[in-house]
Amino acid sequence: MFTHEVRVLFRKELRQILRSRSALLSALLFPFLFLLIIPGLQIIGLSAAPDGLASDLPEGVPLPPGLAAVGDDPALLLRSLLLPLFMTIGGLIVPSVMATYTMIAERENRTLELLVALPVRVGQILLAKLLVIIGLAGAVTLSIFVVDAILVLTLGIGSVGYVFTLLLLLMTTLSYSTASALLISLLARDFRTANNLTGALIAPTVFLTLGILAAVPGTFAVLVLAAIFALAAAAAVVISLRVVTFERLLR
Repeated sequence: MFTHEVRVLFRKELRQILRSRSALLSALLFPFLFLLIIPGLQIIGLSAAPDGLASDLPEGVPLPPGLAAVGDDPALLLRSLLLPLFMTIGGLIVPSVMATYTMIAERENRTLELLVALPVRVGQILLAKLLVIIGLAGAVTLSIFVVDAILVLTLGIGSVGYVFTLLLLLMTTLSYSTASALLISLLARDFRTANNLTGALIAPTVFLTLGILAAVPGTFAVLVLAAIFALAAAAAVVISLRVVTFERLLR
């Protein structure tokens, strides 16, 4: 799997992304916003006023199963809905930015044509891109996730087991976003088309995430989401390996 050709292509992809300031800026901005600033403010705000959410809930209004116990546990709204939602959004956006750049920018710069002359297979090219994107996206998001985990544990929002379920959700979301974004980049001919297709994929995914978090009680909802994203990632990789050819890469 990790052959000499894949390692060489991996180093080439890594240098290419690290040289792009726009790709790195976008990859850092979104996780700081969705994985650190917004969740961090909510965690700190809840710990400062633990009864604030419960007192604002209207009486007699039925809540979905996933949020039915919010009145008894004000932290449930943050723990069962908001934090998993922001983990999902952050995991969806970061790899899609990198994947779009590594495919579309390389195609527009005509550097993909150089790969045709090399003794490599299309699957090796795709694997190297997948490894670079998920490696960089994982390094960025996991570094920020550590701060969230420390806040959750220190302020008593959740347990160690809960933190691990969030981590599992983040990793599977990163895998799904990377695989699907690469597939979209193979099908799109320019940045605009790729961004439109990515937005059309992210929006329904966010709504699906909200629906599952609201309908399924407890941390089981997070595990369900993680399983869905893992299966979707595997499907996207299989489809990419079946449809990608040198002709499609270069068109």
